[in-house]
Amino acid sequence: MATTPSCYYLLTIILLLAALAIAATTTSAVAAATNGSCMAAERAALLSFKAGITSDPANLLGSWHGRDCCQWSGINCSSRAGHVVKLDLYNHFFEEDYQGNVLSHSLRGQISSSLRSLRHLKHLDLSANKHLGHGVPIPDFVGSLDRLSLTLDNNSISGDIADLIYRLPSCSWKNLQVLSLEGNNITGTTLESVLHLTSLQIFNVFSNDLRGRVPVEIGTLANLTTLYLADNSFSGVLSESHFAGLTNLKQIDLSNNHLEVIVGPDWVPPFNLHWAEFGSCHLGPRFPQWLRWQKDIDKLHIPNTGIIGELPIWFWTSFSRATSLDISLNQISGKLPLSLEFMSVRRLLLQSNQLTGLVPLLPRSVEILDISRNYLTGFVASNIGAPYLQFAILFSNSITGAIPKSICQWSKLLVLDLSNNLLTGELPDCGTKQLKHWDTSSNSTSIAKSKSSSSLEVRTLLLRNNSLSGGFPLFVRQCRNVVFVDLAQNRFSGKLPVWISKEMPALVILRLRSNNFSGEIPIGIEKFPALRILDLSNNNFYGAIPQHLASLEALTASDKALVPAENPFEEEYQEMYWSSDTGLFNDSLPVVIKGKVLGYRENVIYLMSIDLSCNRLTGKIPEEMSYLAGLINLNLSSNFLSGQIPYKIGNMQSLESLDLTKNHLAGEIPWGLSDLTSLAYLNMSYNDLSGRIPSGRQLDTLQTDDPASMYIGNPGLCGRPVPKQCPGDQPTQGDSVKWHKHGLFQMDFLLSLGFVAGVWMVFCGLLFAKKWRYACFRLFDKLCDKVYVISVVTCNVPENISK
Repeated sequence: MATTPSCYYLLTIILLLAALAIAATTTSAVAAATNGSCMAAERAALLSFKAGITSDPANLLGSWHGRDCCQWSGINCSSRAGHVVKLDLYNHFFEEDYQGNVLSHSLRGQISSSLRSLRHLKHLDLSANKHLGHGVPIPDFVGSLDRLSLTLDNNSISGDIADLIYRLPSCSWKNLQVLSLEGNNITGTTLESVLHLTSLQIFNVFSNDLRGRVPVEIGTLANLTTLYLADNSFSGVLSESHFAGLTNLKQIDLSNNHLEVIVGPDWVPPFNLHWAEFGSCHLGPRFPQWLRWQKDIDKLHIPNTGIIGELPIWFWTSFSRATSLDISLNQISGKLPLSLEFMSVRRLLLQSNQLTGLVPLLPRSVEILDISRNYLTGFVASNIGAPYLQFAILFSNSITGAIPKSICQWSKLLVLDLSNNLLTGELPDCGTKQLKHWDTSSNSTSIAKSKSSSSLEVRTLLLRNNSLSGGFPLFVRQCRNVVFVDLAQNRFSGKLPVWISKEMPALVILRLRSNNFSGEIPIGIEKFPALRILDLSNNNFYGAIPQHLASLEALTASDKALVPAENPFEEEYQEMYWSSDTGLFNDSLPVVIKGKVLGYRENVIYLMSIDLSCNRLTGKIPEEMSYLAGLINLNLSSNFLSGQIPYKIGNMQSLESLDLTKNHLAGEIPWGLSDLTSLAYLNMSYNDLSGRIPSGRQLDTLQTDDPASMYIGNPGLCGRPVPKQCPGDQPTQGDSVKWHKHGLFQMDFLLSLGFVAGVWMVFCGLLFAKKWRYACFRLFDKLCDKVYVISVVTCNVPENISK
């Protein structure tokens, strides 16, 4: 039967509707996958991973609920099929956790092998979760992920690097582009397994336990852009062959290994680096000529690399666009250019070299400058520029003259260290007039116009061991945030200003020792709630010790926590802690404690000390001082203090060193002194103390070689360890001499009496006991016969021999 046209039309409509239905179904499936309905198997794998997490302080997995896993935090899905392609659970609080100032934000638990079900995963980042999988080997599931960018930084995982790579399917070797294992416990003696990763672009094994030689074949990884091998134990020589094929290399860090880079003087590298770090690798003795061709470098760090001699003339121009330069800890000599204003550097580290000449005009961009431990002799001008300078570290040079007035325009300055130089004169005032002067003379200081006289941000001011003079510097009054002030060993004079506590409320360390300050100690000196170290020794202060020292809150408790903002050795720079590079750790701080001058570094912040020695202080030691339970060192020696030692001195349970020598203290030594269980040094010599010396388990262990020296010059003291005995003590020294004489006589008499009695007992026994007498005579006869025979035989032997 013939098919009518209407049937054709009907059939066409049915097929069209079916096609539309199929398309709609497919579209809805894709849309579902894209808009929330991720693959059930992949969602289950993620939930299984979550179940293995026992702690999530940062709430990284807080959104991991419901069916829409593509919308969960840290999850990215493909736009086509809805597969999970990225899992990123990086701990963004890692810097805070590393400093230990807060509780860790790291995930805790185990890395579940359920992640092997994420077959389409291309990027895995579990970095900075140092408690996640702590101490476990490299997770097994990584071997099933064949298209992965693998980032497991700072997770404390362990295992051999070759084992990790050989777990990956061989088909994935050519696809893996990122392998980052920074800050773990990865081991291994060779990197030959890495050579299989021909597509590798980023290889980061910074801070692990890898050792051995770097294979020459690493130069065949032509796609490599980033190579971080720093902080391991690699050794050997790197030659031109190691870099021959690295044409795309942009960043390299070989710092803190035992490597030596030996290339020809005319070698031209095949790469153009942006970052180059070779700290503690051997590059010298001459400055590496091949660096001349790296004109796009942004960061060049070559400290402690054995470089000797002057910098090449092209150095400053070739790296004029770099933002970070570190050539410290070498033996680089010669003078600096008179001007570095043409440079773009923000961080310039030149410390511990042999540079001479003047401090040049500085780049406008520089924020960190360290030229300490060189032989610089002065400043090229009174205005050396650098309006954005934050750290100015110039200690241990031979800089003469006055401090430049341009420091008043450094409105962002946090640390100024000019210790151990030959500076003279007074510090600039930097008051309102001075700030206005900089505002009118330079556009770079226009920011000062709108600020009050307290516009400077200085937190650390170190001027120790110079020849600076004048009164207490008014410059400090402009630094309301100052934490550490060290003016020791200068020629400052006059009275301390009454505003000292009001204008510096955040002060933690105040060192004014070895100057010519005079007058009474201001009453407001105790109004420093954070003060931990107060050193006013070796000046001309007179009058009484302020009564209300108990107001020094930081010294009243032995367990007082140190707030990070109060620690001058941890200055924050661009949201990263910069303390190890500011120079503060490199400058030893002399402190008189336990009768010696000891050098402290960053740990001085925990010392808790008051030193008022070598002044002309009078009056009593305030009873309130015994409330300072957190005080470790108290030195009041060489003054004119009188009265008694505070009765409650035993409350100072943290006290390790107590020096009260050379005063006029009187009365008895409080027995509470024996309660100081931490005491390691005590000196109360040359006072007017009297009475019995306290004893105790801790006191009896002090200065065991000469314990009496602690109390010498106090004729009224008695009892151990001084020779003078207290009344009522037995035996006395005189009785001991008598006993010695009469005791020897009695002993001789008794021995003689015993001898006579023994002889008479033997004589009486022989006289009245007949058997004893006969036995004795027979024994005597036998002994005589034996003696006679032996003598005859002995005399006849030589005659027989001669015959």
